[in-house]
Amino acid sequence: MMDTALPHGSGTRPQQPPTDFAAEAQNITVDFRGHRAVDNVSLGVAKGEVCAVIGPSGSGKSTLLRTFNHLQTPSSGEILIEGSPAVRSAKPTASELMALRRKVGMCFQSFNLFPHLSAVENIVLAQIKALGRDKNEARERAHYLLERVGLDTKADFKPAQCSGGQQQRIAIARALALDPQIMLFDEPTSALDPELGAEVLAVMRELAETGMTMIVVTHEMHFAEDVADHLVFMADGVIVEQGDPSAVLREPQHGRTRKFLKAVLDR
Repeated sequence: MMDTALPHGSGTRPQQPPTDFAAEAQNITVDFRGHRAVDNVSLGVAKGEVCAVIGPSGSGKSTLLRTFNHLQTPSSGEILIEGSPAVRSAKPTASELMALRRKVGMCFQSFNLFPHLSAVENIVLAQIKALGRDKNEARERAHYLLERVGLDTKADFKPAQCSGGQQQRIAIARALALDPQIMLFDEPTSALDPELGAEVLAVMRELAETGMTMIVVTHEMHFAEDVADHLVFMADGVIVEQGDPSAVLREPQHGRTRKFLKAVLDR
């Protein structure tokens, strides 16, 4: 159940001038067997900015998010990372994709942890495979990140021994272990109850406060207003409205935005 009233954003993070984009989608279109999931969308995210993307199911928001690290290949258009093409060809090599995904980390709705490995082993393995890090260095980094997300005491626990919120925080630590420049979050709390989701959102708030560039597909309207610098509302594969989170959420200009927010906030 979601409250109908939204608290005003705290505005604690310094605003970044929207000059240099850390990540930019230029005229991105994604087609699936005759269905246009994303329709000629352009979006720029400044370095250190948190961009929240909201919208109804099937709006194309998760598909757009996945193009930023080429988990979804655009049918047309281009993704730029720090001003350079994310990939150099329509069919990038495995090494090119790995290099991109080291720069652009991602956390999914499902945690995607290896069930037979402990929390620390999940984080160590990612570093060894993706970065070629020495095992001792990788373990030291893993413990540091588990402590950062409040879970160092769970280092030797396997995923099944951890709550859903703890597993998602381990997944965030694993993504951070690759030292990404940008983090993508695809509805990271949607599979969690509110209490466990709050644990994950607290970690994401801390990341935002450190200046991590983040693109977050979310249904958490409070988080979007309090933490995001920029809010995007998508529907039917296009960006319908975007701008300051409080302005979009409290005084939406487009009828489609108003309809969506009324449905979300009144339930």
